[in-house]
Amino acid sequence: MVEIELEGFESFYKQKLEELFAKQKKGVSKLVDDTRDGLVEIKVCMDHFIEAGEGKIEEKALKSLHFFSDRIRKEIDEVEIPEEDITFDKITQLLNSVKKLFTNINEIARKSLPKFQREVQSEIKELNYITRKLGKKQATLDAFLRKKYGDVRDAEHLLIKLPKLFSLRENIENAKKDLDQFEKELKERKELEEKLNKELLELEKNELFIELEKKKNQLFKMRMDINDKLGFKKALKKLKFELDKNAIHGVNIDPEFLKNYLKDPIKILIKERKDLPNFSSLLIQLRHSLEENQINLKSDTKEKTIEQINTIFEEKTINEEIEGVKELISEIQNIEKKIQEAGLASKLDDVKNHISLNTVKLEHIQNDLERKNKDYMRYLSSLKEEREDFQKSIADVIQEELKLNIKFSF
Repeated sequence: MVEIELEGFESFYKQKLEELFAKQKKGVSKLVDDTRDGLVEIKVCMDHFIEAGEGKIEEKALKSLHFFSDRIRKEIDEVEIPEEDITFDKITQLLNSVKKLFTNINEIARKSLPKFQREVQSEIKELNYITRKLGKKQATLDAFLRKKYGDVRDAEHLLIKLPKLFSLRENIENAKKDLDQFEKELKERKELEEKLNKELLELEKNELFIELEKKKNQLFKMRMDINDKLGFKKALKKLKFELDKNAIHGVNIDPEFLKNYLKDPIKILIKERKDLPNFSSLLIQLRHSLEENQINLKSDTKEKTIEQINTIFEEKTINEEIEGVKELISEIQNIEKKIQEAGLASKLDDVKNHISLNTVKLEHIQNDLERKNKDYMRYLSSLKEEREDFQKSIADVIQEELKLNIKFSF
């Protein structure tokens, strides 16, 4: 088995092809040399044209002759003749270039020769002879390529796959570099997340925040208890509906109070006087409407609502409970003021904002890391498949097992 580095493979393989196809390479090299010689002969022939015209034709015609010679020389110089590393593709390009040269020579001659052709008849015959001879060499070269160079061509064309291996290696190296960077950023973000969470925990352990949370829980529970006692919104909505369409008369209810009460009972009661006159009047009117069947309500719902209203009047605790809510709200506001004055609120907001921002960035980095890891694994898989296929194809040519070593810069 032959083991070789990726960087040195092209040179190794071309040397192998020179050895394996020495006869074909020698033959095609001879024909390329013949082409080179033929082009040189055309240039020498151009010198003969100039020599034949000097002193024999008028100045204007001589100028055209020099233009003719220079144009053909320029066309010849544009023909690329492979010096080393002669391949099927380069020879094909040479054949095409020579065909183009013949076409251009004919076109240049058609336009220029009439101006001085009588004085250069011998040189025209010489040029025709040289181009015919070169044309035959080109036909021989073309036939040689088609009949005897097929295996060499196929072997050479395997090198077309080589750049893809380099490209895949570069993709893998770039993907690994990105992965390392994302992993570094992910680690930094996680460390920052831990640091910020500790800061948040320390802030929330402050006695003012603890007391604030305690008061807010008390307020929430108190509001829930009051809401349970005021659970007759359905009956009030029915009452409002009847009042809006003027189906009930003689009822002393402030419509604006009823409307606001339905939106937020506790909020509107907090704004009432301590004895809650509007609320008491509302309950009395509601109970009366229920007892007089002025509201379309199911019997069990009606009875339950009347019972709730009676309980409120009997226990007479709703006023105290609303006052308790007011007191708790005041206490919460006082604590919040102390927190604000101590700068704790801004610190807490700042930490929470940083946590939120870091969480978003952390999620983005994790997504980028996952995406890049998929790219990395895909490139690795592609490189493995391409290398195995390439090694097998090369082994078939050189009749020897090959292992292509691919090293990465990480």
